[in-house]
Amino acid sequence: MVLALGAAVACVVFTASILGGFSHQIERMAFGAYPRTLVVRANPLVPSRSGPPSLDDRAWLHRELPGVEASAAWVEGMASVRSRHETRNVPVFGAVGDYRRELDADLEMGRWMSDGEAAGLGRVCILGPILADFLGREEIVGREVSLSGSRCEVIGVLDYARSRPAGRFNDAAIAPFLSTRRYFTVEEEAGPRDASWLSFFMPPGADMEDVRYRADRLLRKAAGVPLSRESPYRYDDPEAAVRDQVQQRDILARLLWTVTAAALATSLTGYAGIAFAATTARKREVALRLAMGGTPGGILKQLTLEHAMIGVMGSASGLLLGLAGAWAASLAWGWPVRLSASAAAASVTLGCLIGLFVGLEAARRAARTSPALAAKG
Repeated sequence: MVLALGAAVACVVFTASILGGFSHQIERMAFGAYPRTLVVRANPLVPSRSGPPSLDDRAWLHRELPGVEASAAWVEGMASVRSRHETRNVPVFGAVGDYRRELDADLEMGRWMSDGEAAGLGRVCILGPILADFLGREEIVGREVSLSGSRCEVIGVLDYARSRPAGRFNDAAIAPFLSTRRYFTVEEEAGPRDASWLSFFMPPGADMEDVRYRADRLLRKAAGVPLSRESPYRYDDPEAAVRDQVQQRDILARLLWTVTAAALATSLTGYAGIAFAATTARKREVALRLAMGGTPGGILKQLTLEHAMIGVMGSASGLLLGLAGAWAASLAWGWPVRLSASAAAASVTLGCLIGLFVGLEAARRAARTSPALAAKG
């Protein structure tokens, strides 16, 4: 009985571990940091006196929005870059704040921009891997490169981005915000503190719809735009249709959970049948205890306690077996594994409750058995 219940719990733990790992990996590859990021940028379809979001908007929204972990401001420009053989245009992204979340890449060479450098006017830059290869990767860190005639010192080279939205930085230069705004942007009406977009990184479990609603109300109030008019700002990911892909991932997850639920129901049915059969096989023992003065209540307590202990042992063994199976799959096939504490606790609790419920029903039937009929076999 312990093995039967352990197999049912192991099924849940194994599936939860694999689903959690794949869900996390798919989300990371498709969206990077954006599923929990509020992106604010100007709505190009709605003329507004307030203009695009600015560094000042970033500062007060960071204070007003509840639960913001970090924020960043970005400005995008273009620059011409010349190698030994050709000249071409590449994007230049100016950043201030926690810019590394959106880059979503390791640093292959050199160092990151410090907070002071990102907030200043220094001419330093970090190159994406494609741009670094174009300019000649050998000993590029510490060299000065010319971006549209402006010199900047290369302090680092990125590795390739791990997510699709961050892929736009692979063939680009990342520089301080104010330097990029001054030297590499062409919008004549843009102010020195105007941003292309603002990013606010929210904690896990944040209701992003509510965050967007709050930000829209705050920005409308600051710009004097009533709810009856279209918002002068947009709140979406610059590179990915997040909502559509999240729906696709959820549909796949529901399909896999349906298969898991069917397997779980089969395992639990087998456990219940074994439990009832084991109790029925002990009817002579039950009859002997009743004949010697035992009470139905005592029989009920004994068998219920036995099945509760089986539930605890089966749940614990199932948890270990499921984790071992997930770990083995990870080693054999490279599957990602991620089991949350809540999923593990739910699996163990489910096994204990099932053991207790089945044991209580089996014990109730045994306690109501007639001693004379049970003794006959």
